[in-house]
Amino acid sequence: MLNLLDISGQKFYYSTIEEVIESCSQNENCAIIIDENYLEEFLVNGNDIIGPNINQIIIISDSVNTVLSKLEGVSVLLLAAVSLKDAVRLAILGEALSSVVVCVPKEDKESVIKILSEVAGK
Repeated sequence: MLNLLDISGQKFYYSTIEEVIESCSQNENCAIIIDENYLEEFLVNGNDIIGPNINQIIIISDSVNTVLSKLEGVSVLLLAAVSLKDAVRLAILGEALSSVVVCVPKEDKESVIKILSEVAGK
């Protein structure tokens, strides 16, 4: 995982599915921002850390109804956003819930840093 930026007391990271499963299993109260293209792989490989370690999942998707069926029975805060920028804004609003936010987007890390900087006003 790559530490990207701290915003309002939250640490934002860029990660792959494998890294997020390993890192979040060692932390409590993590939020994950994940593109819908990676959601199924995450659910198959990281289902045991959802709840105990990950308390918030923000899915980037154009069609929320498509991905919600995959999350049936998951008991964490589920949010959806149409863009990474909106997902970051939602994560910041949930700062009281999660001090660590891990991004698994389709964008590369440079694009993610740019978006985080824009939202943070830096």
